[in-house]
Amino acid sequence: MQTPRRRFWVGLWLLTACLLIFPINNLPIRVGTILLTLATYASLIYHFHRRKPMLFGLLSLGILIAGFLVFPGRNPDPKNLCNAYLRSLQTYEGTRYIWGGENKLGIDCSGLVRAGLIKANVEQGVFTLNPEPVRFGLSLWWHDCSAKALGEEYRGLTRRITSSPSINLLDNSQIQPGDIAVTTSGVHVLAFLGNDEWIEADPDLKKVVIVKTPSKDNPWFAEPVQIMRWTELESK
Repeated sequence: MQTPRRRFWVGLWLLTACLLIFPINNLPIRVGTILLTLATYASLIYHFHRRKPMLFGLLSLGILIAGFLVFPGRNPDPKNLCNAYLRSLQTYEGTRYIWGGENKLGIDCSGLVRAGLIKANVEQGVFTLNPEPVRFGLSLWWHDCSAKALGEEYRGLTRRITSSPSINLLDNSQIQPGDIAVTTSGVHVLAFLGNDEWIEADPDLKKVVIVKTPSKDNPWFAEPVQIMRWTELESK
């Protein structure tokens, strides 16, 4: 293979890898990620088209993934999914705050509660060979939504449970782990872990923290909130 062509393929693969780990998630990034991933897959097929074992493996992998995603699935068990969601959220503790971020290189408040649920769905789908939660996770990744949108039951993803003058004054017996608190201003969202603990990507502290209530030091815990529940985590 000629050196310029080789540099082109290597550059394409590196650009795809960089985009896949880039923390900020918006429409241009999502479109670019999909297009570059497909282009990388096509380039690998072209690169290895004379090596039959590699070509067979690449084609088989593509068919396997496509077949899995279109295969009929079933709704995941809400309890198992909720437990996976809570574990997923806690893996982001300490991650730095970046506005628009949605992975461990940088994340914001709505990105945290979304990324946790996306990760939980994909893992549950793969481990149980159930494409339905994987499709849901991909749909949630594609349809970005802010804290304000989550508080407005955007696309039916969340349902309002109750409201409170603040998280510090909230009756925790009315909520369950996995519920999220959206400030009435629509600028911040936190997730309830249970045992009086909440997790948030705090824009003031510039990182993801777990806070136990009542909290006198964190101003977000004195803000009026609406408590929302992911509809996917509700018992059917």
